[in-house]
Amino acid sequence: MNEEFDVVLRGYDRKQVDAFFERLDASAVTAEELQKPSFRVAMIGYDRHQVWDAVEDRFAGPDGEAEAHAVVAPAQPLPGGPASGREFDVVLRGYDRHQVNVVLARVDAGTITAEELRQSSFTVAMRGYDRHQVWDAIKGFAKALEDGAEE
Repeated sequence: MNEEFDVVLRGYDRKQVDAFFERLDASAVTAEELQKPSFRVAMIGYDRHQVWDAVEDRFAGPDGEAEAHAVVAPAQPLPGGPASGREFDVVLRGYDRHQVNVVLARVDAGTITAEELRQSSFTVAMRGYDRHQVWDAIKGFAKALEDGAEE
């Protein structure tokens, strides 16, 4: 296995991820496993976003586009519903939960523009929301706001 991942709290099980990549190297992974690999979340494990990036990189074509058998990340609720219903993992060092909740409340109320949403900044705090998950959601909500404004 050529990949190296950061070890974090509430990451993917290290043994399971290592075994998956070893099987990938040996071409012993079934088509079903390629479509929906699943990893247990452990108290201390590999950074989930780094693992998914590595899996996606393995299946990217020569031009950087994912091929037909690309692996997709675990399903997350799509933007468009109430932002306050969105749940984020709480991590050791993440974005301040109150600050994120205030911005998401503005999304729910419709009092924020896509540009303001993208320019939002949050303080890193102990036991905050997972930073990657928050920014993925922010980008999704901003796109939804732009798409709604174009119609």
